Amino acid sequence: MCPNCNSPVRSDQDFCTICGAALRGQPGGPAPAGGPTITGPAAGGPAAGGPAAGGPTAGGPPGPGQFRPAGSAPTYRFDIARLDTADRVIGGASIVVLISLFLPWFGVLGFTVSGIGLHGYLAISLIAAVAVIGYLVLRAGWETLPFRLPVAHAPLLLIGTGVQLLFVLIAFAFRPSGTSWEFGAYLGLLAALVACGVVAAPAISSMQAARQR
Repeated sequence: MCPNCNSPVRSDQDFCTICGAALRGQPGGPAPAGGPTITGPAAGGPAAGGPAAGGPTAGGPPGPGQFRPAGSAPTYRFDIARLDTADRVIGGASIVVLISLFLPWFGVLGFTVSGIGLHGYLAISLIAAVAVIGYLVLRAGWETLPFRLPVAHAPLLLIGTGVQLLFVLIAFAFRPSGTSWEFGAYLGLLAALVACGVVAAPAISSMQAARQR
């Protein structure tokens, strides 16, 4: 029907044959060739970027299939108070062991040589000391470590301090003939004994108590 004069018209006509009114695009007239053109979202439909369009809702969780960021890692903040007295003693003694390896260990006629300079295997003690110190620094920065260790706290410290003591003892015992021990050797041995003893003493006491039962 022509919207102007209500005369019957064909669906393919562009103009009314009676009054000459344009039929394309007029209400009630035939649709333009090629189908209707959609210029905006359908009334009542979701806005672009909304949940149905795959976008996240404001302040809500990500929709299905969207990227979900991992939880933020705990913030590292060094606080020596997180370490107990034994841990502080072990850490301090391990630092002394580390320094002592580069101090004079053996001497003859005024000439001296460092422990690690003469006994290269003391690098193992160095690595063990660095590992113990680094581990304690991590514990001082987090209330709970953000990763899981395969060994518990006390056994881990016992292994680290035991390794550094073992190689310090070997290096101290194998003194080149004709040389004397220098202060670095005594300092390293004493510090290694203290670091390992602080960990081993409670374990030994527990074993003795278990035997007495």
